[in-house]
Amino acid sequence: MGQNQMMRNSSLLFILVFLLFSCEAKHYYQDTKDVKDEWKSNQPQIFTFDVKDPKPSAVNIGFVLRNNTSYEYSNLYLFTKFIDPKGNEMIDTLQYYIANPDGSWIGKGMTTKEMMLVYRENLPIKDSGRYQLKIWQGMRTKNLKGIEDISLIVDKAE
Repeated sequence: MGQNQMMRNSSLLFILVFLLFSCEAKHYYQDTKDVKDEWKSNQPQIFTFDVKDPKPSAVNIGFVLRNNTSYEYSNLYLFTKFIDPKGNEMIDTLQYYIANPDGSWIGKGMTTKEMMLVYRENLPIKDSGRYQLKIWQGMRTKNLKGIEDISLIVDKAE
């Protein structure tokens, strides 16, 4: 895949995600975890949200990542574990590109870059109760520098 094609795909994905998350003013759930510019590989960020609606529905889940320009990589690997109220686990390894091949950042901002990352779209939520998402950084360094914080956003799918 050529550099122009990758940049075009990255730009289209960013626009799609931005539109997806900016349509509603209020999110079903949103929380931010500050990793203080040093995310340790053995330090999961844990998000917990309650679903009170007894009828099945679906949600869109995404992250807002804020990194500073001292981040040394063009991508970010994340390990996730999503746990439903019955204890069922869904485990993923995710890779996101946060810089273009030319080294320019994909997110918006000057020294701190912010970008939206899609985790799951139309994820079925069948049970009411407590849901939990644990996120670890999956890079090959124990102390990942340059990540300021990560937010979880959950919206009801339409």
